[in-house]
Amino acid sequence: MNNKSNQVFDEDIYTMVEKHIMYWNPMNLIEWCLPDEYSIEVDHIVKILPYMKSADELGNQVYCIMQKYFGSYFKRSSEECYQIADRIYKNLEHINSLNTSFVSFNLYFNSFRGMRRD
Repeated sequence: MNNKSNQVFDEDIYTMVEKHIMYWNPMNLIEWCLPDEYSIEVDHIVKILPYMKSADELGNQVYCIMQKYFGSYFKRSSEECYQIADRIYKNLEHINSLNTSFVSFNLYFNSFRGMRRD
């Protein structure tokens, strides 16, 4: 894939993770803070996603990330982190399947280029 389609793909993933975290609102900040309040945490989650092999592993990392950035003020349970990670992971699998289908289609379509039609 070219860089532009990778960039769009990355933006889709960032937006998806951001929506999950904003909806979850783990620190109840949305009501009185800027719309990008969780951007640092979202960035961190997006950067580790390629290395996650399961939703449970992601849940553990989400818990650690929130602990890292909010310290003792973070009062959500690890179970909540696993639930949000499960939603993110399922959406990621869906996005990946769409991207794989698109790449497969392009490979199939491009295989006909240059072929003569008699």
